[in-house]
Amino acid sequence: MNTTDMTLDDVKRVLAQAVAAEAGVPAADLATDQPFTSYGLDSMAALAVGMEIEDACGLSDLPVDLLWDHPTVDSLSEALWNLMNTVPVPATTDGRR
Repeated sequence: MNTTDMTLDDVKRVLAQAVAAEAGVPAADLATDQPFTSYGLDSMAALAVGMEIEDACGLSDLPVDLLWDHPTVDSLSEALWNLMNTVPVPATTDGRR
């Protein structure tokens, strides 16, 4: 799939799969509204997820704190989709806009 054709749901699915793989849980069991830390993801796991989503979404040089500013699959997928479509992404610390 061309990354410019990715929908928000596509980004969310890719992100959920990456997080689930790092967390060692099936993607279907991942609650997308739960913080990454609830799945035991540490900074090294966040780095691995970040590299995977950069590749999958055609992004580069993601802000280091993006996963911490958007700590759930729901909030991060929206932020990534906005970046892919050059929409400014407001920083949050609680996963809400």
